[in-house]
Amino acid sequence: MSKVLIVGDDEKVNKIIETTLTNSAIETLSLSDEDDVLKSIENNHISLIIADAGAKNIDTSILCRKLKSYTHLENILVLALISPDRDNLDILKTTNAYIQKPVNEKILMATVNSCLKMKKSLDILSQNNSELAKSLYQLDVLYNTSAQFAGSLDKQKLINFLIDGLDKSLSFSLSYTLVFNSEDKIDLIINSLNGISQRLEHSLKMRAILSYKALFDKKEIPYQIDVDDINVIKNIKHPLEEYDLNILKFDNLFAPIKVGEKFFGLIEVFRDTEFTQEDTTCFQTLARQVSLPLENAALYEEIKNTNTKLEKLERLKSEFTSIVSHELRTPLTAIKNSLDIMLSGKTGEVTPAMNKFLDMAKRNVTRLSGIINDLLDLTKVEAGKMDFRFEKGSINSPVVFVKNTFENLAKEKNITLLTKIDQSLPETYIDTQRLEQVITNLVSNAVKFTNENGKILITTETIPAFAIEKEKLFDVENPVFYDTYVKVSVKDSGIGIAQEDIPKVFDKFQQIENSLSRKNGGTGLGLPIAKQLIEAHHGYIWVESEINCGTTFSFIIPVLNEKEKFELDLSEAIQKSKNSNILLLKIKENTTAYPSVSRALKENKISIIRKTTNTKEVFYEENNENCIMAFIPEADKFAQNFIEKKIESFTTGAETGSEKYDILYSTVLFPDDGNNAQDLLKKADELLKRGQNE
Repeated sequence: MSKVLIVGDDEKVNKIIETTLTNSAIETLSLSDEDDVLKSIENNHISLIIADAGAKNIDTSILCRKLKSYTHLENILVLALISPDRDNLDILKTTNAYIQKPVNEKILMATVNSCLKMKKSLDILSQNNSELAKSLYQLDVLYNTSAQFAGSLDKQKLINFLIDGLDKSLSFSLSYTLVFNSEDKIDLIINSLNGISQRLEHSLKMRAILSYKALFDKKEIPYQIDVDDINVIKNIKHPLEEYDLNILKFDNLFAPIKVGEKFFGLIEVFRDTEFTQEDTTCFQTLARQVSLPLENAALYEEIKNTNTKLEKLERLKSEFTSIVSHELRTPLTAIKNSLDIMLSGKTGEVTPAMNKFLDMAKRNVTRLSGIINDLLDLTKVEAGKMDFRFEKGSINSPVVFVKNTFENLAKEKNITLLTKIDQSLPETYIDTQRLEQVITNLVSNAVKFTNENGKILITTETIPAFAIEKEKLFDVENPVFYDTYVKVSVKDSGIGIAQEDIPKVFDKFQQIENSLSRKNGGTGLGLPIAKQLIEAHHGYIWVESEINCGTTFSFIIPVLNEKEKFELDLSEAIQKSKNSNILLLKIKENTTAYPSVSRALKENKISIIRKTTNTKEVFYEENNENCIMAFIPEADKFAQNFIEKKIESFTTGAETGSEKYDILYSTVLFPDDGNNAQDLLKKADELLKRGQNE
């Protein structure tokens, strides 16, 4: 029933209104004091106020303005009773409708009914707006919680995100989440507004177990659990008050957390007010949304544990190989020295028979030493501990050295060993000793698998990147190519390799099955080591062969300028740095009106960084401007600020007396300013351009 409040002190008018409305089954209440009116509105569900503008004991204009300021009363309508002989403009501004005195019962009833219909429409609209606002809020919570799910692979964080999202969207009184981390680690996470009694905690354990078992009715249960298996984690907001078993009578929502047949847990929430259909949809949606990230988290954890085990096995394998190799090398050295002394005749006369067996022993000791060295090299390369000394030079030098080394051996087998050297080959950054090792392996194999009267040709040449036949490269993903390469090929007329065996030649411990390979033996490590050494030069190696038509092994190494070599060094330093910082510094001379800072740095007239074996710097020209780049491993924010202040001193001449340098500079720190060398270099360039435009 609608309730109407009549505000006025004219008892005759009030009586007419009360009688008219009561006859239409509308409840009425009459008041003439402002405080009583405001209290009545607070304590009663008033639908309409009829205010007499001519009241003597109450200022209805002021009262109506006060009513408008009550935001929670915005749906209460005000009907004004006005006299035609008075100025009613002030009260009409704050009311919804009016009728004139004397009161006509029919007009009064029609106007009141119209106001009550309007009130009902406004209530419906408010309710719809409230529900819409709640739905929008829940959608926002769903969106934000989903974004949090997508950004984590931590199972505990994912469960916390779920509970937090449900708390925001549903405002529950209590929730419990049964989470299966593993068969022997089962958590019951209880989130509650108030504290919980001991018997409620025990009841929630039992309820979780029974709900869990009910989910697998007539199916095999993944884990058999009882109360003692469950670890309880409680998060209480207001511990001074306490819930008991009566909370189990609250309205509740329940959902399993699973993906297909994979089960991760279950969740149930309780609230003292009834859940709506929208609440149920929101709850079920969040429970489903967390399932897939939990599956990803479980897979990630499984992969992480597997990788940890594999890393441990790989480390143990490397340590074992290293220890065994070193332990074998020591006695082999003593045996080899003893054999050399005996063969020299210093221990007595060596008969032809003795010489034959001693020489056989020496050859096998040398062969075994080679196998041990290969194992040690492979272990170092795979562990990233192989030391390289890159210097600018010509690749022709190691080619000529290896050719001279194998000439006598080739002559013994009546094999012609030739070279075709490009004397105009550009210099690039190479480790001569490691390339000698690669070329030695290729030529040694060529001599080994080439029959008598055969031919071996070693060639060097320069090729552009577009001339590389990329389909011949082995196990190369997303290759990066430079403009120019030097190429070395070792071509023989030997027994060749079958097409189906070509992909295997760079595999560890792999020997292609044929009679000659079994006859010559070997570990099968030479080519895998060669491949890794070439890749350390940022090059590529491949093979072309045909049975009984010979084999050609080729490799290419990029011709790098100083800047490209610096960028590669920076990239390698970042890969090795793991958790330590790397500071990249870039300087560009802004004008030619001042002395050259690059020359001053080269001649050590000024210093910016303390040079160590790990520090790298490069001087180069770009767009007719002198530029300098340097990187410093194990730097930090303090080092960055120190270097920036040092550079600032050069622009004022404070460090160098009368000389002043007009330069632009930028400093960036790994990993704060980028995850890789490309990111750091890009950020450094952006900062330089920004400084140039200022």
